Amino acid sequence: MAPKTPQWRGLADEIAQEIAAGSVGYRPGDQLPQIRDLVAQGKGSKTTVLAAYKALETEGLVSMTRGHGTKVRVRPPHQIRQHQDRYVWEKRLAKQRDEERQSSGVIDRDTGLGHDQIETHATFSAVPANADLAERFGVQPGTLMLHRQYWHSTAGDSTALSLIDSYLVHEVAARNPDLLDSSKEPWPGGTHHQLSTIGIEIDRIDDGIRTRLATQEEARKLGIPVNSAVFLLDKTSISTAQEVVEYSHVILAGERTELRYSVPLERWGK
Repeated sequence: MAPKTPQWRGLADEIAQEIAAGSVGYRPGDQLPQIRDLVAQGKGSKTTVLAAYKALETEGLVSMTRGHGTKVRVRPPHQIRQHQDRYVWEKRLAKQRDEERQSSGVIDRDTGLGHDQIETHATFSAVPANADLAERFGVQPGTLMLHRQYWHSTAGDSTALSLIDSYLVHEVAARNPDLLDSSKEPWPGGTHHQLSTIGIEIDRIDDGIRTRLATQEEARKLGIPVNSAVFLLDKTSISTAQEVVEYSHVILAGERTELRYSVPLERWGK
């Protein structure tokens, strides 16, 4: 005989079905009934209802805020990153007319949103290279680096679509003072065009992808439940001179990021 489903689980499943169906009162941003109201409706004890809500929060369906009750989560857009196409498209964009570069971006492409629906937030600083950065760039530890911190969001929403830490050798970036100015962001044509202004062309990009649980701060910024999985993308841009010219560490919410690859294979000879 199958074990009986706990009452809290049954209630959680019932609410989850209402959310999935988009029922009135269970749509993104809607305030769910107070615990005491569900108790009054005979849905279970206070402990049962609280356990159901906590389960739904763990599953990423609702958010619970002390003093503000429980709401159906509003999820930022799903991102599909097809890097083998994304990087080629981004490099081609750098050579387009100003109007084309100013009206297009890889974030819009990943999310399917319009360019004017994306907000870019950027903070720049100069930092000494630690051992890891020094090894990546082939420079001495302590070499001054340009540290660029980016996050993007949909217009009017503070939830980050991703968290990006980008590094360039400061002396190299300083060949064009505009590259040191965060107010120039978002830069039409992105990093490819930025580097082209100082005579650098990117030859290839090497990616490394890992996963781990989000820290509490990352979860807060990405708008995901604590202990959710995140993708860690280490992106290294290598110039036609075979030098590392930019490195980015990107954190992506696992629940709303899809990585797709298509790898052509060499055919066997007859």
